[in-house]
Amino acid sequence: MTEIPKEGAGRPLYESAPKILPAVPAAPYLWGAVGSYPLAYLYVRQLLFARNFANPALPVFALLFVLGVEAMARALQRRGSREAVRWAGCWLVLSVAMPLWGKQPVLGSWQVLVWHLLAVWFVLARCGMLVQGWTGSLCFLDGLAGFLLLPFGNFFRRIGTVWGGLHCLGRQRLKLRQTAVAVVTVLVTTLLCAVAWGLLAAADPHFAALGRGWTHWLNRLLSSEKLVSYVAYFLLSLPVGAWLYGLVAGSLRRQTPPCPEDRFFALLKPLRCLPWVTANVAVGGLCAVYTLFFALQAAEWLAAAPLGLTAPVASDFAVDGFWELLRILLLDFCVLGVVRFLSNRPMPRGLAALFCLYGVAFAGLAGAKLAVYIRLFGYTPRRVVAGWFLCVLSVWAVLLLVRVFRVLPAARIGLAVLAVSFVVLSCTDLESRIVEANVQRYATGVDAALDLDVLQDCGLNAWQRGRDRAKVVTYTRWLLDAGWFDGRNIRDVQTLYDLTGSFRKGKSQEVELDDTHLLSLTFDAAVRCTAAALTAAENRV
Repeated sequence: MTEIPKEGAGRPLYESAPKILPAVPAAPYLWGAVGSYPLAYLYVRQLLFARNFANPALPVFALLFVLGVEAMARALQRRGSREAVRWAGCWLVLSVAMPLWGKQPVLGSWQVLVWHLLAVWFVLARCGMLVQGWTGSLCFLDGLAGFLLLPFGNFFRRIGTVWGGLHCLGRQRLKLRQTAVAVVTVLVTTLLCAVAWGLLAAADPHFAALGRGWTHWLNRLLSSEKLVSYVAYFLLSLPVGAWLYGLVAGSLRRQTPPCPEDRFFALLKPLRCLPWVTANVAVGGLCAVYTLFFALQAAEWLAAAPLGLTAPVASDFAVDGFWELLRILLLDFCVLGVVRFLSNRPMPRGLAALFCLYGVAFAGLAGAKLAVYIRLFGYTPRRVVAGWFLCVLSVWAVLLLVRVFRVLPAARIGLAVLAVSFVVLSCTDLESRIVEANVQRYATGVDAALDLDVLQDCGLNAWQRGRDRAKVVTYTRWLLDAGWFDGRNIRDVQTLYDLTGSFRKGKSQEVELDDTHLLSLTFDAAVRCTAAALTAAENRV
């Protein structure tokens, strides 16, 4: 007869303490975790610590990352936003443009920032993690999720994934004896090959030379400095790879964004306490100030019209207030954003239309000032970038004005225009175009002198090395065609070229521009250039 165990009697260990096994990761997550290690190493070694985001490793990293994210998303049957193609295309184009043209003047740091932003936005769009389903007015929440919540919230997920994969591999009945046999086989084979290699190297000098080459390569690979650098870069790449995998895997494991649109507006509801009267009075006061400003502008122009637009008047018009008008436009956008998110009621349509119409007017006035300024003083990198930014703000102002009368995704269109136009600007050889335009103005007599500071900012200086030296040859050829060297003082030439060696009257002095071109200059007793020519450099050993 079977006895019934008494209450509190001891039970077997397997019943009282069940063993918890790590979860077996899905294959896409496991392969993604493994692939994140070389990707992170490439980023740290070639981009981050090299401090050079304008090298060929940039498009390689971007292409591999896009393919990896796409493969994981397809394997997990995740449907993304339609914007994913746009952000991936912009990111890849920018990744190719930066090594091709280098960092643009004024835009250098912004290009690196936008490159990272496009990478994050592509992941969010492909994994369906955009707050609104597209990039719109809540893009700041997308940035918060893409840079902080998703990657750092899943920062240690890669360790768990790899550990789960290793545990799964260990359960495939790989016996210790089989592993030991494999290790012994490798060791014995290596030892025998090493002995045979030594004997054959003593018998044949050519075979010995081949062995010395392999030995030299192996010693150089495993030298103390190289090995330490490899280990250091690998260790530094671990947090970068964990961040990348946390962003992608964290996005793919979720079905909804970390902060959905409805939840955000529910949390924002207690803060929407801006009185309707206060918002309307504030916007109305700004409209009154803007009306007074444009009335005074119109009066000044009507008074100056009979006298004609002289050069001093045009210069004053161009210089005064351009950057302040851009700040006014940004202030208007901030006011509209505050009313959008914090006011309990929308503005009247007439007041909103008038306010947006003034924004368009400010954009037109700033554009006129910039056009006159460039017409008078020529192009600079800063003026070109300011013109691009003004065009983007003008598009935003027009979209907001149209949005008052017609329902359309103004924020979505405006952000797309900003991103695409920035990439297009980065694909332009801005430096060469600016130098060519200014040299052409000098050659045709529009400008009495060239702004040498602009030429230096665009790459025509004595310290250019590597790829940028090809630009120096092109710029020099344009200056020769424009006759800039004729009668030029040696100090002006030294501003752009490295004139070394002793000066002799009537003797030509050569300046090495690159490996194949020399600039030959001759100066008189007054150290003014009497002859200049571009010659081919002789082959040097």
